[in-house]
Amino acid sequence: MANELPPSLHLTCFTPSIPIANQLLSKHNVDVILIGGKLSKDSQIAVGGTAINMLADIRADICFLGTNSIDLEHGLTEFDWEIVEVKKAMIRASKKIVAPVISEKINSVQRYKICNIEQVDIMITELDPADMALQKFKDKNITVL
Repeated sequence: MANELPPSLHLTCFTPSIPIANQLLSKHNVDVILIGGKLSKDSQIAVGGTAINMLADIRADICFLGTNSIDLEHGLTEFDWEIVEVKKAMIRASKKIVAPVISEKINSVQRYKICNIEQVDIMITELDPADMALQKFKDKNITVL
């Protein structure tokens, strides 16, 4: 999604993700603030107390929260506890939660819970918004794009 930002859009992006920060560097009107901390080598994001403390001082309008799994009963879930703690801090720092999710991750569950499904405001997927697999998410007042 970082690659799809219009070149005329002026914004500040906070990210614990090295790959996302690298993508945003080519956007001349985007200020990038990298959330620091211990790096998770597998996911290439900052985790740990430093990242969580930095996020506690931020008030963001929108959080684009990638996830490994999304399920109506279990909410958003991940397989790595440290990543979950950073994502929880991202949620606390944000007014609105947008979950970009590929269809393979819908109705799947991982070990650790990030948040309840009711905390998600918008879900973005490659499926057509009219797809019946998405109706139950709409029923939970989630806007599906």
